[in-house]
Amino acid sequence: MKTRALCTGRPSAVAAAAAVAFVVGISPASAAPRVENWTGDSPYFSSTGAPGGSSSVVSHPAADDGKALRMQLEPRPTPGPGGAVEIASNDKSYGYGTYGTRIRTADCTGQGRVGVVTGTFTYSSDHSDANGNGVPDNDEIDVEVLCAQPHVLWLTIWTDYSDATGAVRKISRAIDMRTGRVLYNCYVTQLGGDCADPVEGENTPASVTPIEGFNAATQFHAYMFDWQPGSVTFWTHNDDGSKNVLWDYRGPANRIPHKPSAFMQNVWHTDSWDPLDGPAHDQPQAATTAYIDSTTLPR
Repeated sequence: MKTRALCTGRPSAVAAAAAVAFVVGISPASAAPRVENWTGDSPYFSSTGAPGGSSSVVSHPAADDGKALRMQLEPRPTPGPGGAVEIASNDKSYGYGTYGTRIRTADCTGQGRVGVVTGTFTYSSDHSDANGNGVPDNDEIDVEVLCAQPHVLWLTIWTDYSDATGAVRKISRAIDMRTGRVLYNCYVTQLGGDCADPVEGENTPASVTPIEGFNAATQFHAYMFDWQPGSVTFWTHNDDGSKNVLWDYRGPANRIPHKPSAFMQNVWHTDSWDPLDGPAHDQPQAATTAYIDSTTLPR
């Protein structure tokens, strides 16, 4: 049975992924990840120049080392990622490996039902149609939080997107971290279209370990993912430090990105993406701030 999508044979699949990886020149990371702890200027990241705000290293008592990168979205920002405050890795050719961040996402407390997204993601600027499906490539892996619903995590894997037609190839999962319930798991080929029938390997685990009182906007949490030719595995940590797997995607390999990518983090205003509990896309009238304690990159 199909459901409405939100606007937002395994051995052969893995072999196909390996073949694509060979073609585009991505090889698995061979060393432990590197970590940017945001104690000063970074050799790994720069501002993209997006006009929505500013970023700077500040003291923060809840950061592991007492310092964090503050990303401040200014009042009344232009909607869309183009109006974000944003950083990107200087190296745009990262591939398979482990990525992540320890972050306190944007807090909209006191501003009502505003639309603000905090994103951590890989992104390829090569939008050719290398996979030959007639839709421009959009290789991207996202971890996102809407500030109006900070107990819900949105995880998305993209391979294609056409701004002109709304055609996409993406699969998304939304998780209520307070209850551990998976609220949404959907592969879609058109923005606003129907979810495709589920296939093996794309909806695991069926639930996650709940974290009592979880609030991404008032607490620092780590959000990690490991990107490989035949899988993308997302996780966070429980209060006792143990690993809490959020999504172990092992569905069709042609739904996994394969192009060299930058790693990026941003805060931006959405006027069209509502959380699952109702409309929340008003323009923020006050500054909205996220704090990044650390960012993890593959070597």
